Formats: sequence, structure tokens, C-alpha cells
Amino acid sequence: MRWAQAIPLGALAVFFAFPVVTMLASFARPSDITSTLTNASLVRLWWFTAWQAALSTVLTVAVALPITWAVSRYSFRFSKTLIGLITVPFFMPAVVIATGVKAVLPSAPVPAILWAHVVFNVAVIVRIVGPRWAMLDTTLEDTAADLGATSLRTFRFIVLPHIAPALKNAAAVVFLFCFSSFGVIAILGGIKRRTIEAEIFTQAVNLGDTRTAVSLSVIQAVVILIVFTLGTRQSRVTNTSRTTDTTNDIATTLRIPTQRQRRRIVAAVALPVLIVVAPLVAVILRSLRLDGHFTLDGYRWLFNGTTEAVGINIASTLLTSTTFAITCAVLTTTAALMIASAKNNTSLISALTAFPLMVSAVTLGLGLIVTFDQAPFEWRVERWLIPVIHCVIALPLAVRTLDPAVRAIPESLTQASASLGAGPWKTWRRIELPLLTPALVRSAGLSAAISLGEFGATSFLTRSNSTTVPIAISQLLGHPGAQLSQAAFALAALCVLLFTAALRLA
Repeated sequence: MRWAQAIPLGALAVFFAFPVVTMLASFARPSDITSTLTNASLVRLWWFTAWQAALSTVLTVAVALPITWAVSRYSFRFSKTLIGLITVPFFMPAVVIATGVKAVLPSAPVPAILWAHVVFNVAVIVRIVGPRWAMLDTTLEDTAADLGATSLRTFRFIVLPHIAPALKNAAAVVFLFCFSSFGVIAILGGIKRRTIEAEIFTQAVNLGDTRTAVSLSVIQAVVILIVFTLGTRQSRVTNTSRTTDTTNDIATTLRIPTQRQRRRIVAAVALPVLIVVAPLVAVILRSLRLDGHFTLDGYRWLFNGTTEAVGINIASTLLTSTTFAITCAVLTTTAALMIASAKNNTSLISALTAFPLMVSAVTLGLGLIVTFDQAPFEWRVERWLIPVIHCVIALPLAVRTLDPAVRAIPESLTQASASLGAGPWKTWRRIELPLLTPALVRSAGLSAAISLGEFGATSFLTRSNSTTVPIAISQLLGHPGAQLSQAAFALAALCVLLFTAALRLA
């Protein structure tokens, strides 16, 4: 059904392209952009944004390479579990990870920001560099060792040249994620440590200076495009959303480690796992401790009306997030299936669905409030707009989850079904759908997880009747008082459980 993909592409045009183009046409002016580039305070923000992103990238590579070596060269017990463990934070809501880091480093904003960025992005290095590393012929390393080369020398002259393209690709992706970071900065940066992404929100929402916000968005988009073009030729979702099939392909080339190699593997993975998992554990532990004592008060304060004093009803918030996540999962998976199953699905169509990845969520949110604030598109206050925008953000990942599964279905099966008299609908329902079910479940789970964790665009659209869990955590942490702070940690802990349940479907 070639016409089917017109529906999701039309939705992208209305809820992504239209807001972004309208925002640029209405507020982007060369003079404002020049003023933004020469403003001393904004120049300092640009400098902090750039160097923290660069340092975060270096630290991420340093932490991720040992574990990438372990899982891409050897087959050992719990290796797949390990890959899943370090991948979970990549899809985790930014405010949850930031809350966990804040529990450990409450008064060190810069180290906390760097740590949170490493936690998110270790999976990027492993998922992009790992498959490339696994393809390296092991006899090259063995020969180098036989000739007396040390492990460091072997890595420098044999391994590094082989993985360099993938490493460059991954580093570019990590830099872009850290450069456009918002949720982490909102929780950990405070007033003094803001990135350009956070400043866009501040200028647009808190100060009402839309022109400056749009100018910052334009410059940021140019930087992202340049780095993306120079550093990678592949979509970041295509690389970071490797499915179980990819892992299985790698496993065929892995070696069984010796006793000595097992010890090296343990040494290689111990610190990265600790760095990645510690914030999640810290969220749980911090939600159970107050003033050095074990307590469940944080959980009680969530549901006894304490948080309603600042306008947050937790039961309603949990219901809202769950409803949005289910809606996003259903709509996004359906739209992705329409695109992936279309017979005229081309690289152009795939590229069009990837455009939301090239614009930050905060920039999209700014475009939405600018565009949908007056008739005939007065939708800014509509509750349904939030899950629709979640679908726009999740669609690129959903398409890239389903597309390989659709392409893997042998044409001989559908041809045989047709030759036996089955119509297109019956063939799809009896043959294609059962084969696509695992990919559909993964797509739905990942879409729900993205909805549960989306923070940037939602920050512009949320109202009292549409507060989501990440927004509620941020608001609770932003208010003074031990009760609200403890309730924020308890809600973050509940979010970990909700999120894990959704991601298990993937």
C-alpha cells in the first residue's frame, strides 16, 4: 500500500517541518544571529557548551573502549546481559540519571554533568565500535603478539587503524548528544552552568526573548550539522539502535577466553559497569534514606498530598505518563510499519524520517509554541499534542527497528501465498505479521520508553493537566524543602521501575 506511508510523512510535515520552518521564517534575522555571536555572556555559554561536550566525549571513549574490547572479542557468561545493562541508560530519562548523579555529587555541577554524559553515551561507543572491532581478524593480533608486540603497541598499530572510522563516527555522535544536552543540565547545572540548549529554553520561556532563542537555535543547528557531516555518514539511530540480531552476528566471531583472559575481562568491565550503574542504584538508595536514616517517607509524600502543595498530583502524573507512553507506542509503531512495509520505501523516505534527529527537542519545542499559538492552529495548550510530538521524536528509531525485519522476509513466502490464492491482506496477516511480531514489540517498547523519558519538547508544552514524570521530577527538585526533594528521588526510583518494564519489551 504505497499510499499508507503518506499518512506518517504528512504528520511529520505538520508537526515537525511546519513548526521549524515557521519559527525560522518568523524570528530568524541575520542581525539577531550576529548579535548573539558577539554577546559576551552568550560567548561564555558557547565556550562552556563546547568544552564540556569535548571533555565528555573523551571521557566516554576512555570508559567505553575497555568494555567494547571485552564484548566484541570474547564470548563469556553474562556478556549479553552486560551489553543490555550498559545500553539501558541510553534510553533512560535524562532527569532520572541526573537525579542519581546528584545523589552522589550534590554540590559539584561540572563533574556531575560529565559523569551523567558518560553514563548515557557509553552504549553509543559499544554499539558503533563493537561490531567493527569484532570484524578484525584475530590472527593479526596473535601474530603481533608472537612477534613480541605489547598489548598497547598491538592496539596502536593494528586495532586502532581498523576501528578508527567507527570510533570517529561514535565520537561525533557522543559530542552532538553532549553539545545539545538539556535534561542533564537542567538538573545538575543550576543557574551558573548552562549550555546553549538550556539557554534556548531560558530565553524563550523565562525571559520571553524569542528572537535570541531562535538565533541560538539556528547557530546550534549549524554546529550540529557541521559536526555530524564531518564525523559520521550514518544516522546516529541506525548505529545506536542495534538489535539482538546484530549482537548475534557478532557472537559468531567471538573467542572463548582463557582463565587469564577472564581476569583481564573482569578488570576491563568492572569500572565501566560501576560508572554506568551507580546513578541508577543511587536513585533507589537515596529514595530510601533521609538524614542518614532508612525511611519510606518519600514514597508516602508522593501520594498523601504533599506534592499537591506545589501543583503536582503524582497519581495523575503517573497516569498521564503511562497514557502518553501507550499512545506513543501504538501510533509510532503503526506509522513506522506503514513506512517500512511500503513497496516504494526508498533511501529518500528513510532520510525524511530521520530529520527529527537533526533538530534538538528544545528547538522543536520552541517551534511548536511559536507556530501553534494562534488560529487556525491554536493547539499549544491541547493535551493531545504532547503524545503526538513524542511520536515524531520516536518515529526515526521505530522505522529503523522495523525496516530490517521487513526486508528480511523472503519474497518467496509472499509469492507462494499469492499463488495459493491468498489476498494481500490475508498474506500479511498470516505470514508477514507473525514474522514481524518481535520487531513490532521492540518498536513499541522503545517508543514507550522514549515517551516516558522525553523532557526537552515536553518542557514547552506541559500544563498542570499534562505533567509527565520527568517534568514532575525536575519541578520537585527545583523547589526548596527536604520533603519535596525526597519525593523527587522517590518518583525517580518509581520511574526507573516504569521505564525498565517498558524497555524489557524491546
